[in-house]
Amino acid sequence: MDSFGLPRYLCHPRWAPYGKLSNFTECPNTTFGQNCGERCNTTCLNRECNHVTGTCDSGCVDGYISDFCEQACDQGTYGEDCNKNCSDTCAGETNSCNHVNGTCDQGCEKGYLMPLCTEKCPNTTFGQNCAESCNTRCLNRECHHVNGTCASGCVDGYIGVFCEHVLRQNAGGENSGAGGGDSGSGVLVPAIVGAVVAVAAITALIVGILCWKRRNGPYHESGDGSMIEPSVETGNAYCNPALDTGKPERPSRQSKPRSVIFVKTHEVNDTEESEEDERSETSENPYTNILSDDTSVPVEELKAYLHQHSTDSHFKDEFMAIPMDLGHNQNHGVAAQNSKKNRYKNIIPYDANRVLLEADEMRDLADYINASYVKGYNNCETFIASQGPNDVILNDFVRMLWEQNIDRVVMLTHLIELGKKKCTMYWPEDGEKTFGEIKMQLLTTRVFAEYTIRHLRLCKGGQSPRDVTQFHFTAWPDKSVPENPWGLVDFQQRVMAEPGPGRLLVHCSAGVGRTGTFIALCNLLKEAEATGKMDFRSTLHKLRQDRMHMIQTIAQYTFLHKAALVGHMTSGTITKVKDIAARFQSLEGGARGDISARTYEQEFDNLAAACDEDTIMSNKQSDVAESVYGNEKVMANKGKDRLNNILPNEMYRPVLVAQGKDEDNYINAVLVPNLKKNSHDILTQLPLPTTVTDFWRLVTQFDVGLVVAIDVDSRITDESIGDFLPGNDSKPLKSGRFEISSTTVSENSAFKEMSLTVQKKSTKGSSTSAILLDRLEVDQRLTVPLVVGAIKAIRPQVIPTVDQYKCLYRVLKLSYDTTNVYGNV
Repeated sequence: MDSFGLPRYLCHPRWAPYGKLSNFTECPNTTFGQNCGERCNTTCLNRECNHVTGTCDSGCVDGYISDFCEQACDQGTYGEDCNKNCSDTCAGETNSCNHVNGTCDQGCEKGYLMPLCTEKCPNTTFGQNCAESCNTRCLNRECHHVNGTCASGCVDGYIGVFCEHVLRQNAGGENSGAGGGDSGSGVLVPAIVGAVVAVAAITALIVGILCWKRRNGPYHESGDGSMIEPSVETGNAYCNPALDTGKPERPSRQSKPRSVIFVKTHEVNDTEESEEDERSETSENPYTNILSDDTSVPVEELKAYLHQHSTDSHFKDEFMAIPMDLGHNQNHGVAAQNSKKNRYKNIIPYDANRVLLEADEMRDLADYINASYVKGYNNCETFIASQGPNDVILNDFVRMLWEQNIDRVVMLTHLIELGKKKCTMYWPEDGEKTFGEIKMQLLTTRVFAEYTIRHLRLCKGGQSPRDVTQFHFTAWPDKSVPENPWGLVDFQQRVMAEPGPGRLLVHCSAGVGRTGTFIALCNLLKEAEATGKMDFRSTLHKLRQDRMHMIQTIAQYTFLHKAALVGHMTSGTITKVKDIAARFQSLEGGARGDISARTYEQEFDNLAAACDEDTIMSNKQSDVAESVYGNEKVMANKGKDRLNNILPNEMYRPVLVAQGKDEDNYINAVLVPNLKKNSHDILTQLPLPTTVTDFWRLVTQFDVGLVVAIDVDSRITDESIGDFLPGNDSKPLKSGRFEISSTTVSENSAFKEMSLTVQKKSTKGSSTSAILLDRLEVDQRLTVPLVVGAIKAIRPQVIPTVDQYKCLYRVLKLSYDTTNVYGNV
């Protein structure tokens, strides 16, 4: 009000309304506010804004977002509305780029051109800034844009990865490596005699070794002349990929031993290269002797092994030592008629172990699909690793499910990620759908926090229907790996808890990165169970023998180690409802005579070891704490933390909306998953006297409907606990702008139930035991360590002692016993 008793913005004769000039015309486009005295933000599009509020209603210039366009794009994004991602091939750990134009801040990785680092080097150059020229002996002088290898082959007379070896004709007219022929062959070799003799000796040695291996194993020659490992005959019908495929094994043919393997890249169509999670890291020296020593790790030493190599380059060195492509023939995959069936042009199955569909020219059915047989541990329990279907092969993918007798499918990708289609939906959204000659029906769908389970039924003609269970993991983030391994391990154990007679089909988008990581985890856990050891490097090598690019990035390989530790430490802890009574008996002291049974103490010790922050938890926790607590704003938050060593992980902290000048966005709390949703429930400390208002801001802003408070009575003796609930006198509690009133619903010696009204908003939350009870009821399974571990990954101080761990089990047992009593009445 002014001195006239009128609102200033309404009708004072000396003041125009906000957004208008004194003559009551609207402000020009570039000004706003009282008497149009304020200028629009320069980052508003065309510098135009709302004439009253100043908000950039027409949008922002490139590189900025928010109502007033004052916020620059987050790291990793740029451009209009920040909807573009910096190139994966920007140099540096974060792949950062200019938030306006996308120019890479630290330049490009090897093989790519500035400014955006999305364009590969021209065919005749390679390396950093494309400054190096391909060898003149490379065919057409073209080479790999990163490492300079002659990917398309060599000009006549030369061989080798870089076409560095001279090829001579021997007396029989056949080509051989430098130094192996007759001097009268007519080909001049300008080389020192000693070097020629050395090369000849090495070449003869390699040929001799390969010939001996062909006679004595472990490899045999496939029908296309490539080298593959033989299958081990056991009682499991699926140890041999050629069994039960509807096709006989391919006959082998004689071919000359090879002494050189060429690395190939295929330019077969206009589809993009695989970028399933991150760019594929490729070894610049793919012929390192990678299996010359024993690299297995005893499981009891695995935690120390991870800790030892958490800060060095050991995992990277192992990963880079093994070639992505082992050079086996891929003639079928690169054939012109099959090129459009490959989702990515650089991911092609090897001919020797590709999955063959039943071909029928009369029905226009071909035998090609981008999928490979992959051996499990000890060459048994065979998997099929497949790309996610594209539109071209949708019917073929479903046909593969039928022809290969698939009863379980593991899907590790979303249909769309970062605006790109990663997989075509191959199941009906509801009801049934026909794919070629096969009708598929969706029977049930069960959605959990990090995965979905669908039960499908396939019918074809008059044949008996077949049921397929699809396990769809939905928590693998775009362009990255999961923040912690607990969700994937829980998922893997859930898949393995339902064994079937058929092969397990695993796919993501390209069928190599996430797919390879999952299969490797299964194989390593089997190896640990059988031998007490895990050999990560050998596992990676064997996978790439069966399919190129398996485990696509260093991040995936490092994550695999963490997941393997958690998987081993928590193995055998998923219990079905019918076995719960025996499980409780085992934990109470072990079943009589069962020395392998775990007690509460042993299970808790394993859980604690797997939760060790130095080896398992994301380094971002400590990074956030250091970076955040180094500024004045967060120093002010220290007064809001009950204990200095229990701080929220910034990735999971609920951010409050400040609605007053004295409010900020901080509260010591974290969002945790419940059974069906991620970041759905909240864990927080009992309010301090200074944070009671923040507590009720949290309750109202996050629509909390249930508050479970422990140790509330301690308020009587502990002055550090604020009064955040109404007292017994039924008087409302006032805190800031909040008024909380209550009525007692029920009360006994164990707890009091109250109905609260907060500013006419009803109130919702949960606890660890509630998540477990939900899972027990919905999924008919109990998995305490994996649920507790997933929450400890977010809030490490949860359930810190074995006594609290026992208490959690006893609550579950009481609930189970009570339910059983009522169920039997």
